[in-house]
Amino acid sequence: MKKFIIIFIILLIAGSAGAFYFFSKKKPKIEVLETATVTKGDIRDVLVETGILQPQVGAQVKIGARATGVITQMKVKVGDEVKQGQLVAKIDDREIINSINLTKAHLEKAKATLEQVNRTYPQMINQAKADLDYSSTNLKRLDELVKQEYTTKDSVDLAKTKFEGLKANHKKLIEEYATQEKILKANIKELDEELNQQLTRHTYYEIYAPMTGTVASVTAQEGETVVTGLQVANLVTIIDPTMLELWIYVDESDIGKIKIGQPTEFTVDSYQDKVFKGAIENIYPQPVAKDNITYFLAIVTINKEDTKYLKTQMTCYVKIITNTKDDILIVNNAAVKFDKGKQVAYKVTENGKTEKTQLKIGIRGEENTEIKEGLQKGEIVATKLILPVDKNNKSVPANNKQNNQKSGDRPR
Repeated sequence: MKKFIIIFIILLIAGSAGAFYFFSKKKPKIEVLETATVTKGDIRDVLVETGILQPQVGAQVKIGARATGVITQMKVKVGDEVKQGQLVAKIDDREIINSINLTKAHLEKAKATLEQVNRTYPQMINQAKADLDYSSTNLKRLDELVKQEYTTKDSVDLAKTKFEGLKANHKKLIEEYATQEKILKANIKELDEELNQQLTRHTYYEIYAPMTGTVASVTAQEGETVVTGLQVANLVTIIDPTMLELWIYVDESDIGKIKIGQPTEFTVDSYQDKVFKGAIENIYPQPVAKDNITYFLAIVTINKEDTKYLKTQMTCYVKIITNTKDDILIVNNAAVKFDKGKQVAYKVTENGKTEKTQLKIGIRGEENTEIKEGLQKGEIVATKLILPVDKNNKSVPANNKQNNQKSGDRPR
């Protein structure tokens, strides 16, 4: 009996070992966790880049003072909205006003002198002309009388000498009048130009906003003295918040795909659910280095209606749409796997079995991939699955390293 029991135990152990060997050799199944359906749809190819908002050229103006003096009025503070032509600051202008008044007085005096010359010299010239005409007539009369011996030759000579003197005096008065008039007119012109120059300099003492915008900084206050020299003293900085542009830092490996006119979409941390749109307007040829990486700047002008949300120096997460296709065969990105360097998919049949098929793909979009060969519309493919264990008894997940991050995810 004891011998029989021992034999039974040996046979039981052998049977168990054989069963374990049989079942361990049975090929394990692929476990499918999630699936997707091959469909027709639209797709777009995007590049994900990082950008920063900057003011456009002319969006920021620094207002300076060209006059030296004490600031008597500072009309604005940081954050104030100003209009073009609005008074911003005023500098003590008493000295320049005194100079203006003195120049005006000299100018009035010069004009009065010219007026007097214009009034007196013509009268003097007319009187001299009348005396000269009378002397000429008298000389002719004496010439006739001396021929008839009614007067002496000395009288004629004396009349001739007086005529020549009157003639010289008449000429002298004409020349003096012309000279005095010329000098006074030149003096008046010089004083007039000096007055205009002083009036222009007087405008430097009142500082006006050259543009409509927001005061970004104020570097001087009332009571401070402004001293101008080789460089204009900056007092106030005004920015136009509606003039913004987006600088997109495009990696040198991607710049060949970027073209002017391509549409863009971007978001900022402050409004993560709001998508702002634009288009590439310029690509700067000069590269920039950032964190030892070479980038090229692509420029997008921001729509004015979007500037109420956006501010300078905000970091933007940008999608540049480089290509689009409509009504093509597509499948979820997660369905495209990689096996030994080839792109494959695991089709799920009606009886639940899986079948690996090689793919030829086109555009890889944010969520879907274009399928050119390997799948048909309506087929079901695995997006998440567990492959059989290897010899080290470790599960082998489907290789989908390019699907770890969506194309539209933000760079970290």
